[in-house]
Amino acid sequence: MRKIAALTLAFSCLVGPALANDLETDSEETEQVIPPAIVDESSQSSTEPLDLDEIEITTKTPADEFVNATTPLLVALMLGSVGLVIVTLVSQSKRENSRLD
Repeated sequence: MRKIAALTLAFSCLVGPALANDLETDSEETEQVIPPAIVDESSQSSTEPLDLDEIEITTKTPADEFVNATTPLLVALMLGSVGLVIVTLVSQSKRENSRLD
């Protein structure tokens, strides 16, 4: 029983983050509208040309990127907690069985 719990825990730790990433890509993305910036005449940055290679257009907000980055970690922590509960229950049942014998 302990080997089954250990194998289940190891399998879930390896597969869980990959499944979490697949689930996150299925969600619909919303478009964020950014208002035009007000440029102060005294600032020097308005005279510098824009580097078009550094501009990245995306529909994701910073909150979306944070959720995508932390979801695999949270899934792995959840699966680790469930695995620890299973191991604890198995060890407690073995102790109770040895006391009864």
